Amino acid sequence: MQSPAESKVRGRVLEAAQKRFQSFGYRRTGVAEIARDAGISAGTVYRHFESKEAIFREVMRSVNRLWLDRARRAFDEPGTPIERLLRLGPASVEHARESSLLVSLLTRDTEIIFPPLLDELRDEVLRETVALMADVVRDGIREGCMRDIDPERFAFVIFTTGNALFQQTQHPYEEILPVFEDIVYHGIQAR
Repeated sequence: MQSPAESKVRGRVLEAAQKRFQSFGYRRTGVAEIARDAGISAGTVYRHFESKEAIFREVMRSVNRLWLDRARRAFDEPGTPIERLLRLGPASVEHARESSLLVSLLTRDTEIIFPPLLDELRDEVLRETVALMADVVRDGIREGCMRDIDPERFAFVIFTTGNALFQQTQHPYEEILPVFEDIVYHGIQAR
């Protein structure tokens, strides 16, 4: 268990790292710069994290946790399963607005996108989000407002397609999201 002082130092490191990764990318960010921005020595950083990769992993896990918390809140609000699923799009727009590191990763900072680290982090959030969505689809099938479809595969297709739309640059995501949702969620309704 970390002391409150250790937790505070760790938090400062993660905050400084997130800003550096967002502004300069993964490759142009070093532990020395993170330490300087956090107001501590590089040695102190290494007492909390074994490497820059470990710091990056923790920063991205934090971004992923924020997303999953937001997705859960969207699904937990009352409404039909389709209304609950429709809340995921606006939640993703809101999350992107608040997470400039995520936007940097997905749309602009190609030097930071490298397998297998980013794939591992993306797969974690993909698995958890798809599971949440599949539960809502099961509710819809049970309630008779959604046709019988494989919940996991449906959730996977919708989530990964939404991500692809988010990453494209020809049309603002906020503008094409309603079209995507209309096509998907009217097609899933029970006949």
